[in-house]
Amino acid sequence: MKAAFKDSHVFVQLLMILVVFAFGMLFSIFLTSLLIVYKVGISPETILKVQQNLFDYPDLMRGMQFLQTLGLFLFPSIICAWLFNDNYKEYLRIDQPIYVPVAVWTVISMIVAVPFLNWTYALNQQMVFPEAFKGLEVWMKESEASVARITDLLLDTKDISTIVFNFLAVCVIAGICEEFMFRGLLQTCFGKVILNPHVLIWTIAILFSAVHLQFYGFITRMLLGAWLGYLMYYTKTIWIPILAHFINNFISIGLYYLFQDTPDEIQKIDAIGTGSTWWLSIASLAMFFFCFSRIKKAVAE
Repeated sequence: MKAAFKDSHVFVQLLMILVVFAFGMLFSIFLTSLLIVYKVGISPETILKVQQNLFDYPDLMRGMQFLQTLGLFLFPSIICAWLFNDNYKEYLRIDQPIYVPVAVWTVISMIVAVPFLNWTYALNQQMVFPEAFKGLEVWMKESEASVARITDLLLDTKDISTIVFNFLAVCVIAGICEEFMFRGLLQTCFGKVILNPHVLIWTIAILFSAVHLQFYGFITRMLLGAWLGYLMYYTKTIWIPILAHFINNFISIGLYYLFQDTPDEIQKIDAIGTGSTWWLSIASLAMFFFCFSRIKKAVAE
């Protein structure tokens, strides 16, 4: 079956991605079911109790989240790349090297972009729907609250081993798996239909933001997805977008644990670039584009 769909029409390949993704979803459900049985036993009553009160088992939820990330993003990406090309590493751009100057400017770009991203997030939070779409607005807010609750539950710990696991799961594993799927697989596959690179990158960025179901942070995540797409386009390697994704998540998780006992400090940091400090978002954007120019120059050299 290796490279069996290499010469297939792009729409056949897109259909195959959906099929493999569905199997990945079923496989992740199977893995999480095994995890539940391993943790609580095979008693139907106990399993039902766990399923009905899952928020009372944060450690179990962390394991389930980890397995779902592998099943939904990593495995389908590798399998589809294996089916679509003689060399799946080449298809996903895994085999391309990282140049130190590019990596350094990528890290700097993610740091200097924080005030501007804060401004876009604050702008997104002001989103209000017309009365006719109040139902949609309520659903979006409930989805946002649900994701926020799950995130807080998964991160809320002072156990060192759990903190290390969270860093690995959120920064490393999620970064690799999501980039393999969106920039590695989808951006490559959709690129056979959408020939304009800018339209392609922003299409994948919109999809990337939508699947997170956090609509009051949609603009910020879409912009981040676009930047990851451009990094993939210019550097020709998946590892640079993964690095940028890692830095973004590392900053968020790092600040969470650094100010875990003083949440007001996190709010102050999140407000940098908004309100009376709006000018910092402009400076942030200017510095970001400077980093972008340095990355393009480093790649050209």
